[in-house]
Amino acid sequence: MRVLKDSFIYLIGELFAKSLPFLMLPYLTRKLGPDGFGELSYYLTMLALFGIFVGLSQEGAVTRYFYFYGKKALNTVVKAGYLFNIATSIVFLLGCWWFKAEIMAYVVLATMFQSFVNVQLALRQCQKQPFKYITIQIILSLTNVFFTIAALEYFSQELVAYRILAIVAANLITFLIASLVLGNLFRDNQRFTWQRLKLGLFYIFSFGLPLILHQSSFFVKGQLDRILIYQQYSKTELGVYSAGIQVAAVLPIVLMALNKAIVPYYYQGLKDNRLTIEKIKEYALLSMPIGLLPAGIAWLFPENFYLWFLGGNYIGAKYYVVMYLLGFGMNITYLTIVNYYFYYARNKLISTLSAISSCIYLILLWILCSINISYIPFALILSNLVLIFGLWWSVKYVKG
Repeated sequence: MRVLKDSFIYLIGELFAKSLPFLMLPYLTRKLGPDGFGELSYYLTMLALFGIFVGLSQEGAVTRYFYFYGKKALNTVVKAGYLFNIATSIVFLLGCWWFKAEIMAYVVLATMFQSFVNVQLALRQCQKQPFKYITIQIILSLTNVFFTIAALEYFSQELVAYRILAIVAANLITFLIASLVLGNLFRDNQRFTWQRLKLGLFYIFSFGLPLILHQSSFFVKGQLDRILIYQQYSKTELGVYSAGIQVAAVLPIVLMALNKAIVPYYYQGLKDNRLTIEKIKEYALLSMPIGLLPAGIAWLFPENFYLWFLGGNYIGAKYYVVMYLLGFGMNITYLTIVNYYFYYARNKLISTLSAISSCIYLILLWILCSINISYIPFALILSNLVLIFGLWWSVKYVKG
């Protein structure tokens, strides 16, 4: 009952928190226009890139530390990670100052505070505090919406910069509330010594550095296309492309939230031998046509529906919504199989298959981007097919 209750709380909380930014999408597309929205998507891509090196998977390190060693010295590890975060951010900020990249400096600040918030979320989740977890998520979403609308309504120029500054403010306030009001980050019985700091930093590095390649593979498949498009096409084309992806991105958000709720029962079925690999393969086959449904439904809506939602300047966005829903719909089959790998801790095999898929995606992206922007979604679709096939074929090497 506790697992069911917590899963339901996480599911509802995640969906509510993620729905607010999605509902703000029509406001942003109209307020910024295709040019501004394209420029914003480029800077948000850089935010994700900086996050790999600034965050260094600290949320994963904190979660693992808690389950392996408990709460003892956990705050020391968290503080060591935050100090690394600040030091790395300062280096990036100095680079922005040297190149006079003002907006990129705002992106670095947004990345720094976002990493702080991610660690706070990890602390709530590993300590089984679902109400605090979703409270932080909701505060982050609400402040993001509030500061964005306030900034874009008050100012009439440099709207992209003010949108990023709104993200900075939302992340900062959420972190302060999470750490000082909802948590006890700065209340530690152990003295904070340089020796403990070095041990904490060593743990952060030993966990995070090997995952840079893994995180980079996710970045390649999820963000790199925007950088290439920004270099080769107009901001307007990038804006239409990004708007279509943003609409389609609601599907993986829903799927990941549902996966969080289902995984405990999936694992229990494997533990009780009620869920076998033969059944998992059967469910995976059944999930394939289900994964096509969202794209089919999106295709049935007329172009005018998308223009009504996004704005009259986003002609062609429907195509990208449908195509990316095809790619994202494959996540249903992927999650059906990959959870079996995670249960038996075959992380190296997962990383290998993900890296192969990412390389294929990168090659296809490079080729298709040079031909026409409309071909780019096929890079995701084909690379996801390769990943699913690889998981299906390699499952015989996963021994329970």
